[in-house]
Amino acid sequence: MKRRQFLVNSTAVLAGPSSLATSNLEVQGTVAATADPRVAVLLVDTERIIGSIDERIYGHFLEHINHSVVDGLYAEQIRGCGFEGKDFETYWEPFSERGGVENADVDFRNGKKSVRLRCEGGRAGIRQGRVYVAAGQEYDGSLWVKKEAGSPRLILRVIGSNGAPIASVPLASAGSGWEEIPYSFSSAVRDTQASVELAAEGTGRLLIDYFSMMRADARRDGMLRPDLLQALRDLAPPFIRWPGGSFASTYKWKDGIGPHVSRRYTPNTFWGGYSDYYGFGTDEFMGLCRKLGSEPLIVLPAPGVNPEQVQYAMDWVRYLNDPSATEWGKVRASNGHPEPYGVRYFQIDNEPMNNGFTPDAYAEIVNLYGGRLRQIAPGARIVACGQKRSNDMNWSQRIIDLAGKNFDILGVHNYEYEPRGFETGLRRIGHSLSTLRDYIRASAHPRIEIGVLEWNLSRTYDWRAGLHAAGSLILYEQLSPAVSMSCPALLMRNTTDDPTWTSFIYHDHVSWFPGSAYPVEKLFRAHYAERHLASTSGTFRDIPNRKQFFDEIATMKPEDWRPGSVDAIAAKSADGRRIVIKAVNYEGQRNLLYVRLQGNGVPVQAAATLHTMSAGLMDTASLERPDAITAVSRKLTYAREFTVELEPYTVAVVEIPAV
Repeated sequence: MKRRQFLVNSTAVLAGPSSLATSNLEVQGTVAATADPRVAVLLVDTERIIGSIDERIYGHFLEHINHSVVDGLYAEQIRGCGFEGKDFETYWEPFSERGGVENADVDFRNGKKSVRLRCEGGRAGIRQGRVYVAAGQEYDGSLWVKKEAGSPRLILRVIGSNGAPIASVPLASAGSGWEEIPYSFSSAVRDTQASVELAAEGTGRLLIDYFSMMRADARRDGMLRPDLLQALRDLAPPFIRWPGGSFASTYKWKDGIGPHVSRRYTPNTFWGGYSDYYGFGTDEFMGLCRKLGSEPLIVLPAPGVNPEQVQYAMDWVRYLNDPSATEWGKVRASNGHPEPYGVRYFQIDNEPMNNGFTPDAYAEIVNLYGGRLRQIAPGARIVACGQKRSNDMNWSQRIIDLAGKNFDILGVHNYEYEPRGFETGLRRIGHSLSTLRDYIRASAHPRIEIGVLEWNLSRTYDWRAGLHAAGSLILYEQLSPAVSMSCPALLMRNTTDDPTWTSFIYHDHVSWFPGSAYPVEKLFRAHYAERHLASTSGTFRDIPNRKQFFDEIATMKPEDWRPGSVDAIAAKSADGRRIVIKAVNYEGQRNLLYVRLQGNGVPVQAAATLHTMSAGLMDTASLERPDAITAVSRKLTYAREFTVELEPYTVAVVEIPAV
């Protein structure tokens, strides 16, 4: 990548160049990269707090979509492990010599299919490719086997992409009924395209089912893929919304608890129909939240008002929160979790307008489900679904008016669908949220909070998505505490899936790379501060004596204000010992951020640090270049008044901790 300079100049002593990786700095509209820089002015009075910034602005949303969980975060490496539906023909290759292989109609646990291997003095088996093994790692799992005739030998083999053997493990079966046979092996090599084989040899017949294989350390540590778990940990989400999204509306939570072999095969009909054996269910999600220190936000299915439908959702709440002596507490305890999870956030379904509900009909749902939640989880915070589109204010208003007493947070969705609207879309979204905030304040339920529970530049993951993420987070910080929580979508997805919906994390079966919004949110989250001090938007024509912007602020006439150029916000930590300034330059020209700090809270001495990210609008990371867009950090000489030169398409954070 080409190198560009990011400079910080100070009217006192804040100065010094630093290089930053970037390339292909496209020009947007009529703004030329060689135009004279313009200036955004930010006056920060440390004694005047505009409002509090809720940490939940930095939440995340994990939906079962585009193999984000199956063949993603969930560490199971065998696809189609139960041979149900079309899994056998999709993921498995049969082979035989003097024998045969059949995907047989056999009842096993909650499944209807098993694989029959028949040997007549030869061998018969199945194999699956695209298996990743890492050098020095131990793998383990199990296979369920039932002998039907004779005494065939069953062997698990792992074969390298070059045909060389990696591991061979005999799977000995002692009985005549269904039997779980555990195994383990170690790999001495790294191979991203290995194969696994299950082969019967000799004479006889046997049935096989539910074949599992994971890294042994992952199985011991919550059955989560270590690299993707670390990617989530680096985002430090205060809460995680799960399991959807549209997926939540039909999610059968009772099929996703208990022994994995007994969980029910359920194709993901909402997002492509791919195979899902519900290996990642309620307890696995709660384990993920505990590992990350995140609050769970459970999205309950609410398809209607029938007593059975309501009870199904309430049973889930009781499974999560009831004491172990109760009906559902006993079930949870039998699954290895005797202590209640104490979940505090529940959402009543997702985008009900997609399921044919009018706002009035959904308000009836909220009153029914919300009323029950108030009874069985009195300390919970209840989330109702607000508008899906920013121009549908009527939906949100009707829900507030008709059901406001039975929920605490109104969850809205704010996607920008056109990549070119990476900045202009923020103005539309900001106006919508401000209008909604004002309506709530004037309503009979003024304490309702707003949650932006899905947002993103949803049709590209290039650097425009990074700039949009920076502007979105600055906007949500400005509107907090009225906007109390947010989570972008998608969080993660497989690189091989439908590319329509873009994501923060892109993975294949081996590694991952960040969408452009990921490093921005990671940077802003790492420099979260609780007290909003000041913000600015747009730029003015620069003047020779820049101090006039502050010294003559009461009388001077700033000229040629241009919106959509720079946004910035200043905040300080709750203890007052850190000042943080976040900024984004949306333009293809260099712009300036001119800052003055004043008030008794300004440090006399500080160790300032500048963190920056810049790239061309169309730049992206990739599996081959995961660090193509990353933050560059350097120390700055502290001053109370300084100018930050923002290179084209730049995100910046200045942190000023008191010494």
